[in-house]
Amino acid sequence: MPHPTFPLTTSPWIPVTDLDTTTHREVGLTEALVRADRLIYSASHRSESIALLRLMAAALDAACGPRSVEEWDAAWQAPTFDGGLITAYMDQWAPRLDLFHPEHPAFQCGGLTQYNRGAHHLDPASLGGDSADWFNPRVSLARAGVADYPAWAPAEAARKLLWLLSYDTAGIKRAAPGDPLAKNGKVYGARPGPAGIVTHLHVEGHTLKDVLLLALPPQPAAGDAPVWEQPPPPTAVRTREPRGRQDWLTWPTRRVRLCPPAEDGAGVDRFALHDGDRIAGDNWALAHTYDPMTAWSTPASGRGRSPMQFTDESLGEPKPWTAALLLEPGATPRPQSSTVLQHAVEAAARGVIPPDTPLRAVFSGIDWGTQRSVISNDPMAVMELGTAGQLADPDQRGVMAARARYAEVVQSHLRQAAREISGRPVELVRKRMTLTNLDHAWEGTTGPDCTREASAREAASKEWRDALREAAETLITQFPMNPRLQAKLSQTYMNAAPPAEESSRGAATRAEPRRPRRTPPATRGPGRPAGGTYEAFGGRYTLSQISNLEQCVVSYRTLRNRLTDPEHPDRQWTPQEVEEAATRPAARGRRRTGSDQ
Repeated sequence: MPHPTFPLTTSPWIPVTDLDTTTHREVGLTEALVRADRLIYSASHRSESIALLRLMAAALDAACGPRSVEEWDAAWQAPTFDGGLITAYMDQWAPRLDLFHPEHPAFQCGGLTQYNRGAHHLDPASLGGDSADWFNPRVSLARAGVADYPAWAPAEAARKLLWLLSYDTAGIKRAAPGDPLAKNGKVYGARPGPAGIVTHLHVEGHTLKDVLLLALPPQPAAGDAPVWEQPPPPTAVRTREPRGRQDWLTWPTRRVRLCPPAEDGAGVDRFALHDGDRIAGDNWALAHTYDPMTAWSTPASGRGRSPMQFTDESLGEPKPWTAALLLEPGATPRPQSSTVLQHAVEAAARGVIPPDTPLRAVFSGIDWGTQRSVISNDPMAVMELGTAGQLADPDQRGVMAARARYAEVVQSHLRQAAREISGRPVELVRKRMTLTNLDHAWEGTTGPDCTREASAREAASKEWRDALREAAETLITQFPMNPRLQAKLSQTYMNAAPPAEESSRGAATRAEPRRPRRTPPATRGPGRPAGGTYEAFGGRYTLSQISNLEQCVVSYRTLRNRLTDPEHPDRQWTPQEVEEAATRPAARGRRRTGSDQ
């Protein structure tokens, strides 16, 4: 009996906008790459779109990816990708990219034949419980056995499969048959996939061709291979090192097998799910090495690294100036960096990208619940970067970066002054003192006319400072305290955060204004402020809370030992010292490193 087939190379399943037909439609992987110059790819489906983008980038890299700067420049200037190379490559690997191949189905484990999950488990909402945007009543009804969940059409099943491999939650999984790690039918210690532990960032031009090339800085690929070129994975969990960028972007986080549709073509109504390949080493360090589509923050010590936050930690709202912080990666005591954005800047500086080309940064991430066992949201933000001409000019990049740093400074000092003057709880201050509704004001500062000439530059800078002050004053008037203290707060935070000069030279020192003077609090125990809290990462936390932050890479015990000074029990730890203690990996013993994410 012939088996069902759904070749991802030719079957329509990737949603795009076709410039030739001006329609929204779905295409196969081959057409997506061959006609990338005539297709628009949008990340409007948030994390699902990111999973598809990572696949397309890996496929292009494997078929004809740029290995040198010269090759990259030639690919950008060419009207299309090399259709002959792409088609030949896809034809060669088409059997391994068949969603329902009987022996080695695409991104799956052909050795699994016992389907332990129903169709509703393939819905991302099944990992979100009843929280936020992830609630889906159909999933809840199916989980409770009240109603059946409809089977997935092959195209949708393929997209959801990629999403699952990228973002499945951590924790306990059912053991695959014959897995030696099984204990009572379960395996422990599963971690999310490489896409789930980072802040994703890619740069958008106009077409899908632009997006893919901007996502793939030129690099050699010796020894690297995407998952479909590798031997089929065993059913059991294994721990291994990644082979390179293509391997990382297609990492088989889980052992999955979709149950092929019946003859009536009803769709995928169940599947097998078990833990898959685990990463040997520090996950964050490896992600920084192999995944260019990421954004990072580094402590002042230069040791340790954590995913960059693009949303405010209190409200979860994107900060529209975040991308500009990456335009001068070494300009602040806590530098941020992104390989793809640096790649775009270098290409613009070489003059390869036409100077009037508008570029945008697309951020994406996952908001995790406790122990990363549940997902509460997958925020996304599109931020204007200006034109390639602006990115090519160090002075114009410096202007935008300085404005972004100034917004960070105003936010930080507004919160600090509000805590000290009002005496209100930290979490209340953070939530009520979050600068919002500044998207249009920020976009008004990114145009070429706002960064090129000195007079226009100063006018735009003043408008930005005024917008920040107006937003801050609005928050102050709405804050729960008497008018006298509100007036004091208004004066204090502005004195603490004077306008930063906008030059790419010496910007680091000017972007860090003086802190308001204050009386050191009384201590309780060695080096612990009253209440047992420490100022760090833009807020005030207990050691236990810091040890659970994303930025912290050590255990609570290590953190406590580092912040205890028996010889100076009254010592007040600075935010920089606390952050370094939390982000510097332990030299030995059990570490809370990326491999524990």
